Amino acid sequence: MASCLRLLFWAFIASLLGGCACGSVCGQALTSVPPLGTLISDRGIVLNAAAHKIYAVDQAHGAVVVINSRTGVATSIATGTRPEAIAVNNATNRIYVVNSGAGNVSVIDGAVDRVTGTIKTDRRPYYIAVNEATNKAYVSNTFSKVMTVLDLSTDTPSDWAIGSGDAVAVDSKSNQVYLLGYEDPNLRIMNGATGEVTREPVGSIHAWALAIDQGIRKLYVTGVGSADVLVVDLESRTHTVIKVGNYPCAIAVNPKTHMAYVTNYADNTVSVIDGVSGKVKGTIPVGSHPQSVAVDPTRARVYVGNMQGNNISVIDASRMKIIQTLPAGSHPYAVVTDPETGAVYAGNMLDPENSEAPVYTAVITAKATK
Repeated sequence: MASCLRLLFWAFIASLLGGCACGSVCGQALTSVPPLGTLISDRGIVLNAAAHKIYAVDQAHGAVVVINSRTGVATSIATGTRPEAIAVNNATNRIYVVNSGAGNVSVIDGAVDRVTGTIKTDRRPYYIAVNEATNKAYVSNTFSKVMTVLDLSTDTPSDWAIGSGDAVAVDSKSNQVYLLGYEDPNLRIMNGATGEVTREPVGSIHAWALAIDQGIRKLYVTGVGSADVLVVDLESRTHTVIKVGNYPCAIAVNPKTHMAYVTNYADNTVSVIDGVSGKVKGTIPVGSHPQSVAVDPTRARVYVGNMQGNNISVIDASRMKIIQTLPAGSHPYAVVTDPETGAVYAGNMLDPENSEAPVYTAVITAKATK
């Protein structure tokens, strides 16, 4: 969701390799990458799984920084004014960048990392989600009456009158699109084929984030104003409310175990929800003000970005305990992981004391307890 914080991107690679004592840092190599500007969407940093590349917005320069997760080499691609969010279509190796200041979406060919065209949206696009099954993308427009639907086979847009929104999630199995507005007490559900819209109450305003567990057909909605998580059964539309900690914001799902991890910003904890039973399985203390989370299902690891702790808590999901704390630059705001390489990356807030500080890619080799 939107934030008033001005952010920079700091990429950290935590390759969980052998050779060190638990929790220690074996080596750190710094490689300068282009300085970045503000990052205010949790989709401002994404993984291109097929190519093992990280894409991060650079608002100050109207560009996207691309980091090869295998080599650490970084390049910059000019896109448009104030890039806000990014989505990847792994089926076509195309990357879509929302340029909120330009009112359009840049299309990047992931094979050559070059912009091949732009697609018009409404005047203030914010968030984007891709349905790879239908080759369509959905763009929310802040303070607008429409959602922009992109036909990615022809790169043509159409505006659907679904209203202003923020976070977007796509259920590719049923071709349903879910739109969440921070000031809207309803979750809007759009039929991707017909455009028909229905509404489901989320309990209160200030719903924050969406996550879908395709395996058990559940949708999770965090509510920062109500200290709970709304669970919607995608087939029956029945609702369940699960109490978690104070100010739950980010949520991520492990598709293998069907555990959902919720960061409780005010409590400095992560709630672990068993998606099958619908119960909170446990609460894990983490760092100061956790605001982002990513899951590596291959290694059974959960990465939590602690905004005020300037670090990332690494959780062993099988034991539900912290096994490492990695330095993560200034105020990590968003995290993403590459499960194949074991790398984790974080988006970071601009240091208010040093706005001209350079940005680096820090390569950290550490070993986590088994």
